[in-house]
Amino acid sequence: MAFIQTPRQPLIGTLLTTAIQFWLRSQVDKIDHLDFKIEGSNRSLLSGYIPRVSVSAENAVYQGLHLTQVQLQGSEIRFNLGQVLKGQPLHLLEPFFVTGSLHLNESALNLSLQAPLLKDALNHFVLSLLRSMTEESVSTGSDVPTPPDNSWVHSIQQIQDSQITLETDRLILNAKLLFSTGELLSFRLKTGLGLASSHELLFVEPKLETQTLNTELDFNDYIMDLGTDIKIQDLILSPQCLEINAMLKVNP
Repeated sequence: MAFIQTPRQPLIGTLLTTAIQFWLRSQVDKIDHLDFKIEGSNRSLLSGYIPRVSVSAENAVYQGLHLTQVQLQGSEIRFNLGQVLKGQPLHLLEPFFVTGSLHLNESALNLSLQAPLLKDALNHFVLSLLRSMTEESVSTGSDVPTPPDNSWVHSIQQIQDSQITLETDRLILNAKLLFSTGELLSFRLKTGLGLASSHELLFVEPKLETQTLNTELDFNDYIMDLGTDIKIQDLILSPQCLEINAMLKVNP
């Protein structure tokens, strides 16, 4: 369902509604429910400029990310009106920003772990934690500190079979380390989760456990930079649900 405020121009309203709905659906792999509302005068819309648009969706899949609920507001959107009037697809002419909230329940989050974006980020996070051990030094009683023997870390290729459990302000990751020999080692990683800045995630006191080796490793807080195209106002982690309120730059 969609609504567009163009009472004196039913033709442009119909064309824009159809074009934008088609464009929005082309950006996602799947969506169960979609509502959007366009706000703007006839003059602005006829110049290819949308002052404001609101979008809400349920059970959307975007680039492999499973989003339980989405509510977004975008502003100052410029598009190729001339081509849309000729029946061609809508294209953005310049970047714009959207603000809103994303909700992922635990089931949706685990499905999203197969998406390249999250899969690569999670893999980088775990391997960076483990490899940080080889950069630390321990005292041996001499004047020259020596690094611990953690060379085995460099034979890890990736993690796989990841599953996340959400708790209040922290998450638990159960997964396996895949070594270059083909061996697998199951592990559990517990960490708090918060914000270091508007574009940086803060993993608080990560702790990794391996039952096979009967080993528990404690790490310093870890910061993951998400890039300057996103500004997170709030991140709420609770049992069964992750909520993110943020501003995101949308590029053509």
